[in-house]
Amino acid sequence: MENQELHNKSGQQPKKKSVFRRIILPILIGIVILLVIIMKLGSNKAKMDANASITDKKMTVFPVTVAEPKMETVTQDFELNGNFVPDHQLSFVSEVSGRVRTLNVENGDYVNAGKVIATLDNEQIRIDLALAKTTLEKAKSDLEKYERMVASGAVNKQQVEEMRMNMNTADARVKTLQHSLKLTTIVSPISGVVSNVAIEKGSYLAPGTAIADIVDIKSLKMSVKLLDNQVVRVKAGQTVNIAPDLYANSTIPGKVVSVSPQADGSKKFNTEIRFTNPSKTPLKSGMTGKVKFTFGGTKEALTIPLKCLAGSIKDPKVFVIQDGKAKLTKIEIGAVDDDKIEVVSGLTQGMKVVKTGQLNIDNGSKVKIIK
Repeated sequence: MENQELHNKSGQQPKKKSVFRRIILPILIGIVILLVIIMKLGSNKAKMDANASITDKKMTVFPVTVAEPKMETVTQDFELNGNFVPDHQLSFVSEVSGRVRTLNVENGDYVNAGKVIATLDNEQIRIDLALAKTTLEKAKSDLEKYERMVASGAVNKQQVEEMRMNMNTADARVKTLQHSLKLTTIVSPISGVVSNVAIEKGSYLAPGTAIADIVDIKSLKMSVKLLDNQVVRVKAGQTVNIAPDLYANSTIPGKVVSVSPQADGSKKFNTEIRFTNPSKTPLKSGMTGKVKFTFGGTKEALTIPLKCLAGSIKDPKVFVIQDGKAKLTKIEIGAVDDDKIEVVSGLTQGMKVVKTGQLNIDNGSKVKIIK
């Protein structure tokens, strides 16, 4: 019995050690490793938070450069950019249906007003017109007969009126067909260059089918938009000078033909200028240039550099430094040239206006002025 008990005890001890090594020890090691990873992550997060806090503190104050509004002598004249567009341009369409019998133009051809562009097959219209004329002649003859018969009492006045109505209807039919026949000969309504020919010989046209565009660039127009303080000085009929971007040192005289009485959505007034396209320096529709409005004389005005603008010229705003902070301020501007702006209201001399660094700041941002 003693030997048996000794044998059992000796058999159980190795088994317990084997379970500990196979199961419990790996679990303990895993827990220790997990605790080490958690502690490491926590330490890294603390460092990252600290670095972020330092970064935030560093970025609280933004460096900027400033300029002060100053009084300068500025000219009353001003220039504006614009595009050239045709004075006359027409996209015309077919007014009747029919198959194209002849086509007499191609893209790029110059045509005079009244030139035949194309003709449509009109045989059926001619047949209908001949029949309508015969019907009209008969209606006239019947009316004359009834008018002679009414005197003898063979017919009454109501019958005469019916004959007159038949004649009028037949006459209207003839005139309608004559007009339709005329429309089968398609002529250019204006003089100009043909573009975007949309038909070809043999194609069938329905009413409203696009035929071609006629563009007249012998005279051109330029459309520009004026600010409040500019539009009050510009009058219809005023002479201006136009400088095409294509031809350096070249100017063309033009005339203001219209000034809108009402501002558009951008609070600007559309103004149109007409000028003759020079033969020596010909221009095309879509080209660009500058127009100079000349008034003569100068004036004293408050100005700031153009780069001070934080908004667009349509909605001008600047950042003004007050107590170490940037305050977004709306201003009203006047004349604008290549590097400075006339300030009508919103700023005074001595103010410090942010010149560079606007992209990094918002209204209320702390700033530091650097040179």
